[in-house]
Amino acid sequence: MQPTSVRHRRARRADFDAIRALLETSALSALGQERADLRRFRRLVADLGADLYVAERDTRVLGVVHVTYTRLLTRSPQARLQLLAVAPDARASGVGRALIALAAARARRRGCTALRCGTAVATPDARAFLERIGWRRTGEELEFDLAAPTQ
Repeated sequence: MQPTSVRHRRARRADFDAIRALLETSALSALGQERADLRRFRRLVADLGADLYVAERDTRVLGVVHVTYTRLLTRSPQARLQLLAVAPDARASGVGRALIALAAARARRRGCTALRCGTAVATPDARAFLERIGWRRTGEELEFDLAAPTQ
């Protein structure tokens, strides 16, 4: 039997528990089970000014990416990678690379010229991964040039 392929889709309200569990296994600050965390998550899912996407195989969430956008009066829009998390057993299988490619494509469609991430947001493993796939350090940030082809 052939393994089911990974698909990407916009996160839904019902993904709260799966994403919470993924963040816990990825050693990132986890969402709690409090109502405030659930409300914040639901607002993010409904926010059309940001992207929250999951990678899943069958019904299991393998990864999540969260990108926010800022429109500026005098410059092109800005895209910021707020979160990239991949389940430990799905790492090195292309899940993270595909989520970053999706985030880059979405940011390009919004007119952004670069995708940025603060080094404080990324774990050391995530920073190393981003640098391997073409991101470069610019001071306290990592940056991916959206004019370059996605890796």
